[in-house]
Amino acid sequence: MGIQRDRIAQARAFLAEQGLDGLMAFNDGQNSFLESNAVYVFAGLRPLGESVVVIPRDGDATLIVTPAWDRERVAAASASDKVIATDDLPGALAGVLGASGLARGNLAVVNLSRQRRSLASAALALLARPPVAHDRLASHIARNRSPGELAASKKATWIAERGYERLLEAARPGMREFELAADIYAHMKALGAEDNFLLMSASQHNLGVRAAGRRVLEKGDIILGELTPCFDGQFAQICRTAVIGGTSALQRDKYAILQKAMLRGMEAAVPGATVADATRAMNAVLIEAGYGDYCRAPYMRVRGHGLGVTSDQPGDLNDQSEVKFEEGMIFVMHPNQYIPETGYLMCGEPVVISHNGAISLSDRDSTLDSVNA
Repeated sequence: MGIQRDRIAQARAFLAEQGLDGLMAFNDGQNSFLESNAVYVFAGLRPLGESVVVIPRDGDATLIVTPAWDRERVAAASASDKVIATDDLPGALAGVLGASGLARGNLAVVNLSRQRRSLASAALALLARPPVAHDRLASHIARNRSPGELAASKKATWIAERGYERLLEAARPGMREFELAADIYAHMKALGAEDNFLLMSASQHNLGVRAAGRRVLEKGDIILGELTPCFDGQFAQICRTAVIGGTSALQRDKYAILQKAMLRGMEAAVPGATVADATRAMNAVLIEAGYGDYCRAPYMRVRGHGLGVTSDQPGDLNDQSEVKFEEGMIFVMHPNQYIPETGYLMCGEPVVISHNGAISLSDRDSTLDSVNA
C-alpha cells in the first residue's frame, strides 16, 4: 500500500502547486487494459462498481465504493485512510465533501466526464463552483511502475505464455475458433488470471486479428493470438503466430522481418527517447524490406500501447508521439503487420523500460510456431 500513499502525496503536491483544495478521482466499475483506473492508482484496488477517491490537500483520503456488500474486501485491501461502502454514492459523497468543507473549495476531478450522466450531475450539484478537469493526472502519476507492480506484470506475462502453450497443445483441425479460445481462457483463469482480454482467430490469409468465431480450423491455417491476462491489477499482453501443419520458408522469412523490427524497437526505447523514435525504428525495418506502403492503416494500427488499470503511458506507439520513455514504464511493443505474401502476422511482448533500455518480460520471445495437423 506504500506506493498508493506515495501517489496520494504526489497528488497533494500537485494540488498545492495548482492552488486547489482537493481532488475527486472517479471510476465507473470498468477495468480496461487500455485505460488508467484512477481509483486503483490512489486506493490500490479495483472496485466492482462506481467509486470515487476524495483527496483533500490537507487531511485524510476517503474511498467511497459501491455496492455496500463489498465493504469487507475493500476495507482490507484499500490504502485510503477512510473507506465507505454504500449503495448511495452521491449521498456518501455529499457527506464527505460537507464534513471536510471541500464542497465550497476549488476542486480537481479525474474522469468525472466518463461517469453516467446522473452521477456526474449529482456530483457537480454538490459543489459551490465548477471543478477543474485533470483526467490525465492519475495516469501521469502512476506512469512508473513500483517493484510490486513489476512483479505482478511478470506473473501476468507468465500466465499469458502458459496460455499460448495451451493453444499449441490444444489446437487441431476440425475444432472451432471459439472452442480453442474458451479452452485457453479457462486455462489462464485456473492459473490465477483475474481478467483476460483475448483475441484469437485463424485463416489461410489473415487480414487482421479478431475475436474468436465459429470458423473451423484447417490445416495450413495461420492462428493469431493476442493474450492479455491480468494478475494482481496488472495486465500483460503477448502477440503470437502459429501455423497448423508446419511453417513454410516464405512464412519464416517474412516473420523474421517482424522479429527484427521488434529488436530494433526495443533497442530504440531507452529512457529519454520518444515513442516516435522507437516506432520509426520498427517501421524502418519494414521499409527496408519493401513494405513501407503497409506501415499505415488499414495494414497495421499501432506498434504497441500502454497497459492500463495503473497507467496507459506511454500511450499508443506511433511515429507522431513525442512522449518520452521513462525508467519503470511497462507497455506492450508489437510490430504486428499485414504482409501481402502471407497475410497478417503477430509478434509482440510486454516490456519494461530500464536504465539500459527496453527489457522483455517474456521468458521466450515470439517465434513462428507450428501446430500438429
